[in-house]
Amino acid sequence: MKSNTRFFGFALAGVVALLLPLNADAVCGSSISFQGYPASTITGTTNGPSLRANFWTLGGGNPSIGVGADNGTFTAQADWIIDSPAGWAINGDWAANNYDGCPDVAQPNTDLQRMVVSLSDVDGTGNMTYAVACVDRDTQAASQFGFDGVGEHIALVAAPKANITNTVRTGTEASITVASPDFNPGHYTDGSVGCELASVIPQYEVFKQTVTCAVRPCPAPSNANDATAPTWVSAGVGNLGSPLTFTTTCGTTNCDNYLAVVPRYNSGFTTADAATGSAARVSQKSGNVQAGPTLAVTPKPKKIKNEAGGQQRQD
Repeated sequence: MKSNTRFFGFALAGVVALLLPLNADAVCGSSISFQGYPASTITGTTNGPSLRANFWTLGGGNPSIGVGADNGTFTAQADWIIDSPAGWAINGDWAANNYDGCPDVAQPNTDLQRMVVSLSDVDGTGNMTYAVACVDRDTQAASQFGFDGVGEHIALVAAPKANITNTVRTGTEASITVASPDFNPGHYTDGSVGCELASVIPQYEVFKQTVTCAVRPCPAPSNANDATAPTWVSAGVGNLGSPLTFTTTCGTTNCDNYLAVVPRYNSGFTTADAATGSAARVSQKSGNVQAGPTLAVTPKPKKIKNEAGGQQRQD
């Protein structure tokens, strides 16, 4: 876990926050700014169309539009991630736009308010990257939700692959166990109580991609990283720290099963972009697990020459 004690006092950050105009239609009547400039800029993304991002109050957000305390219909690219002199940075104000809800409504006790930002993109090879940051609120600071409090750049990192720890043959099916993913590398916090990894990412979801064939070997699967059917189908949700076991559904057809994982953040958010209604983005796929009537092509016998006696045998 990346953590640091809260620090603030960046005069320039305060100036940037004050430049944000308040919106009379916003749910929050007074300024509640949030900012990561200049200390904690975002790296590992170009803030382009492939970026999927959300923000919400811990325990108070909702991916559905018009519900909860979150960014609602406002995308990061159009609104709350800016190209600052130091790089891409979180920058906004709950009172500057008509976001969904307000932190003071979701949690009236400001000492208990926490704000979370999740980010997802793809790297140069098309694999999913992610980062999630959580900070507390300081009503006396120039930026009340100071993401510069994490004390380092918020770097998107490669998502962990599904770690298959056990497979058991059950009839024509396979019972597959997946270990809990390690999301620590992409977790950032200012050290506040409530921003721990298990609070921010309480669960994970396993998706499976099934390729069927009458005769093995089955063809190579798609490399798509959006969790949409029929390419990817949910195999189940596990609690962080505990393994997840599920059974394939190949029946009488040979099939190869490839797995991927998705973090399930607090309040029901994932690597999907809630503002646009995009699908969740899955990790790089695992190796395959075979199921069905025939698990592998039986190798044909081959003749091996006995160098010493000139005899041949079949293996």
